[in-house]
Amino acid sequence: MPSPDLETGLLYTLKKEAGSVLPIDIWYEGEIWVFHPVGSIDTTSSVDLEGTLIEGIDQGMRWVIPDLTDVRYVSSAGIRVFISSAKVLKRETGDLRFSTPNNNVSEVLRLSGLLKFLKVYPDNAAAIHSFTQK
Repeated sequence: MPSPDLETGLLYTLKKEAGSVLPIDIWYEGEIWVFHPVGSIDTTSSVDLEGTLIEGIDQGMRWVIPDLTDVRYVSSAGIRVFISSAKVLKRETGDLRFSTPNNNVSEVLRLSGLLKFLKVYPDNAAAIHSFTQK
């Protein structure tokens, strides 16, 4: 597990990367990282989300939960970010699991086919717990 200084630096770097269009709160539970974007994940804001996720993966993050509580909308660009991040994480023996999408976002995830290979949990606690049940 990384040292506290490394974890603090990683968290700072990820927040700094996410700052321009899409606000993203990031925290971790052990080695599980929770990303909480606020707003819509569309063509413009998906660039911030993708940059933040790739930066974290490059720095060793492997278990990721996008907390979709405050996401109002996900466009095809956002779906692409989730798919590409999930593929990279799988290659690195990690995983991506969703938490708390609203009905509109759930429908977009379902229609896109993402729910066929990515899991959704009703809250962060359930998503975090799912990683510990290996």
